[in-house]
Amino acid sequence: MQIKQSAMRWRRCAATLRSMFPALMLSAGLLLALPQAGQAQNITPDAAYDDAFKAMLKDPGNLDKTFAYAEAAIRVGDLEGAVSALERMLFVNPNLPRIRVELGALYFRLGSFETARSYFLGVKEATDTPPEVRAKVDTFLAEIDKRQSRHKWSGSVFVGARWQSNANTASADGNVSVSGIAATLDSQFTQKKDWNVFVAANAKHSYEMDPASADTWDSTITSYVARQAAQKTIDVTLGEITTGPTMKLLPGNDLDLTFRPYGILTYVAIDDVRDFFAPGIGASMSATLTPMTLAEITGELRDKRYRDSFKSPTKSERDGLERSLRLRMVQAINDDFSLNLAGSLTQQETTSDPQTNLEYALTFGAAYNFDAPFADMPRWTLIASATRAFTAYDQPDTTIDPNVTRFDKDWRFSLTQAIPLNKDWTVVAVLARTLRSSSLPNYQYSNNAATFGVSYRF
Repeated sequence: MQIKQSAMRWRRCAATLRSMFPALMLSAGLLLALPQAGQAQNITPDAAYDDAFKAMLKDPGNLDKTFAYAEAAIRVGDLEGAVSALERMLFVNPNLPRIRVELGALYFRLGSFETARSYFLGVKEATDTPPEVRAKVDTFLAEIDKRQSRHKWSGSVFVGARWQSNANTASADGNVSVSGIAATLDSQFTQKKDWNVFVAANAKHSYEMDPASADTWDSTITSYVARQAAQKTIDVTLGEITTGPTMKLLPGNDLDLTFRPYGILTYVAIDDVRDFFAPGIGASMSATLTPMTLAEITGELRDKRYRDSFKSPTKSERDGLERSLRLRMVQAINDDFSLNLAGSLTQQETTSDPQTNLEYALTFGAAYNFDAPFADMPRWTLIASATRAFTAYDQPDTTIDPNVTRFDKDWRFSLTQAIPLNKDWTVVAVLARTLRSSSLPNYQYSNNAATFGVSYRF
């Protein structure tokens, strides 16, 4: 294949073009190629590509045949071949501003941003450049500045509504234990259906510390605000900040090994009253084990500090260190289907021994990409996951049952359908179910949830 490609390129270099006329745009798709900048070429054999080259070689002065070849070259991924043809056109007739735009777009896709910039600036400085071409040039120049900047921002905002069959995660029948004696709660304390509206947002800032090594300093901001329709006492406000360097280890190695230590600050409020804040530290390491396998391990330590309130006067008994360790692996089966396996250990130390616990969980998931049932839409993604979790507490809580230590077993299921409207906007629908069994009836519950919202990515 490499010999064949080399031969084709030698033949193209030997061809000469006699005279050319001002050109139209090759295709609208070329100017929509911003997200593909820097892609490696992946040339696919194509009979139409070979035929287009032969036709151009026989009649190099034919504008239609030259365009047909350039379009075929782009279609099979031979961007360099398209560049070669268009540059020969400029050699014969330099006064072709639209061809310069096409060349700038091709060099942009190849990741040669400075070469692309020179072509775009040449077009912009020309006095006879049409307004619509000048607008496209400005779009590309702005994107080049963004990608070459040492400061980069990205993130998303998700707005939606969520319905739950048991929003307050309470017992369905109200049967509980109090100091080891069976009791029944008043109906106002049993499970309640409710729905909420929410906003979930995250933003990431990356500063390129050393362009030669690709090391960056990354900071993230995550926030979540949910307001219930009826159960106002479980309104949630959450904010978290992390910051720290991301370093490439073993540069040039196929593992693409990265290491990131970072600081953490978390704040959570319930019913508009501070529940806890938690400073902490963390570290993560990721590696590409094979071209189809990604592995990541993350460890975090948080110092949780709760605040007593009139409704919860003993909440500070939960103060203490939380240690967590997570391992995640993603295995791509093909371009459309991937599997996800994750395991976690979370230890919560508290000033009150009955609240000290250890949770261990295992999650299995799968993601499937498929063509949209409607024309002219990006591909849809369906994600399914199942989690099995166990939480063991250190000692019995005498206020509930002095003879029984709490031990919870959870099943958590979710099914997510993501429907991209374009590269920025996505409609998301989620169905979820949680089942908890416990050694103490106070903590047994089930909950069904349905979420619908719209996500914007920037």
